[in-house]
Amino acid sequence: MQVLRGVPELRAAILERRLAGDSVGFVPTMGVLHEGQLSLVRRASAENGCVVVSSFVNPAEFPTLDESSPMRRDEQRDLALLERDGASLVFLPEVTTLYPPDDLTRVSVEGLTRQLEGASRPGHLDGLTTVMLKMLNLVGPASVYLGQRHAQQIVILRRMMRDLFMNIELVICPTIREADGLALSSANASLSIEERHAATCIFAALNAARAAYNSGERSAEVLRARMTELIAAESMARPDYVSVADAASLVELARVTGPALALVAVWIGPTRLTDNMPLAWDVA
Repeated sequence: MQVLRGVPELRAAILERRLAGDSVGFVPTMGVLHEGQLSLVRRASAENGCVVVSSFVNPAEFPTLDESSPMRRDEQRDLALLERDGASLVFLPEVTTLYPPDDLTRVSVEGLTRQLEGASRPGHLDGLTTVMLKMLNLVGPASVYLGQRHAQQIVILRRMMRDLFMNIELVICPTIREADGLALSSANASLSIEERHAATCIFAALNAARAAYNSGERSAEVLRARMTELIAAESMARPDYVSVADAASLVELARVTGPALALVAVWIGPTRLTDNMPLAWDVA
């Protein structure tokens, strides 16, 4: 496994692997790796001869709400896990490598980057699309691997890649969860024992929406109410948003007549957690 910090070194290493006949799979991360991210690395390794993993946080564009803080990252721990699970190249750029002082370009997917997470965290999703376009241009992968927990990001990136005619396969992998259903996230480490127990209301709410849908309920308002009721029953939980939206446009629905997403963002004490559940379709 090679660890690379500069753009020329990264491009040279990827070119060498391509000339050797390897397909390139890409797993973007923000460090503080957990089993959810490592499962993406393992799948990419099973499907590609070369797996590129990036670990990058831009503090100016990624507020530390449900994402890992650069102050908490343990580079040596992450590298050991990545080598164990099949990473070929690990890209660890400095902020100035991707955002030099004269950098002016930003990428926005109109509409999709302004709602849900975009409304709660202004600028965050434009930062996501910008850094992802930079990364995809640098790596040039055949496939990029993402987890379903970041559903809105997936919708946005799929649209960006389609609109910009990017010939890259977007591979979506199921959310990895704890035994009680809590989605794996680096933010979980910030929860106290009591908060960790309270956080189970998130999966309970999403499960209730899916169960109601599977039982024939098609009113999105009823599904939102079911989720809101279960979250409100937990005294340590404070919802940011509760959504039932179209799976492609993220437009809030009146009725669920096709693929949709139940999405929530919930504060558990001082920690903000996000999760989602597909309705009327399954993640492969």
